[in-house]
Amino acid sequence: MLRPTLSRFYLVAIIALPFGALTLVFGNLTLFAGVMVVFLTITGLGVAIPRMRLFGPFVCRGNNSQRCAALTFDDGPDPRSTPMLLDLLKEAKVEAVFFCIGKNVRMNLRLAERIVCEGHLLENHSYEHSNATNFFTTARLKKTLAQTQMAIQEATGVVPQYFRPPMGLSNPRVFRAARELGLKVIGWSARGFDTQSTKPERIVARIVRQLEPGGIILLHDGKIPVARLVLTVKLLLATLRERGYEVVRLDKMFK
Repeated sequence: MLRPTLSRFYLVAIIALPFGALTLVFGNLTLFAGVMVVFLTITGLGVAIPRMRLFGPFVCRGNNSQRCAALTFDDGPDPRSTPMLLDLLKEAKVEAVFFCIGKNVRMNLRLAERIVCEGHLLENHSYEHSNATNFFTTARLKKTLAQTQMAIQEATGVVPQYFRPPMGLSNPRVFRAARELGLKVIGWSARGFDTQSTKPERIVARIVRQLEPGGIILLHDGKIPVARLVLTVKLLLATLRERGYEVVRLDKMFK
């Protein structure tokens, strides 16, 4: 089991809450309100921005000593788009990480097995990708993670080592549940907002603006039109090559 550490959130709380209490003791309600606004703002940003690592050891970059990057895909496997994506990655000789929804794995066993057989990692992205995941108790989070672990292991024989929270949202309970299951929590350093944008050029341009050695790139294969997905990944791979980047599998970038 991974050892717990004092998170940045608790350090912020240790500073903010006693200071806020002192402002109440001295009757300065305006200063108290200011302290609470700052505290809540920092907390909100920490929930939404993995790279702040506010609640725990969110991994958002790999080894930055070499010009390399890792491709990650969320929300699959999707029989409408994942097979052609796998064809493209096989042709390009690129290994990626697929953060999969446990329910989707159970419905697409052969596709999940293909992901692993072709050299990719198949990792945990919760069981149902609920929009309310960030409000789950630790026990419920642990249950949904464990369900997904079991689904992936039964489909592929592989035990996932990584977890990416739905939408990248986090809180102390997310890290507690992941730690109890021996999972590292993975974020990203570059994303193209491909679930919102319809133009591959725009998606890739956003990623390139955030590109850095050791970068973890977030894309989606779940519920993405296959033509857009293939064009986006083709353009991205060509752009990475032009910029001298090697695409490596995430676990290999940690070595």
